[in-house]
Amino acid sequence: MGGSNPPNSANMKENIFLKNGTLFATGYNRIVHGERGDYVEFEKEHIVPNLVSKFGNKPTDDLDIYYWWLIPVTDKNTKVYLQKKTVKYADYKIGKYYVSPYLLKDFRDPEQLFPY
Repeated sequence: MGGSNPPNSANMKENIFLKNGTLFATGYNRIVHGERGDYVEFEKEHIVPNLVSKFGNKPTDDLDIYYWWLIPVTDKNTKVYLQKKTVKYADYKIGKYYVSPYLLKDFRDPEQLFPY
């Protein structure tokens, strides 16, 4: 478990697109490998489209939840996690955004491209 950080990847600068071709982000932090799969970690500043709650409510800090389920206004089929609490099964960071690489167009994990 944990995240992969290829050399010089503190803030990977590359455009990331959703499966529908919409620009989603202009960079990412790392790939997190956990018991529930791989996820790409983003900062809010990376993300281009507006995100809204899947359920129409406004994200607040007064609920005892592990993450907010958000969706881009440009693609309601893409699940974006806004992490609110730590978990034992993966190295998710509070306040970071996570998306499965399988929901991104042609995303390739640098760790898989350049194994050590």
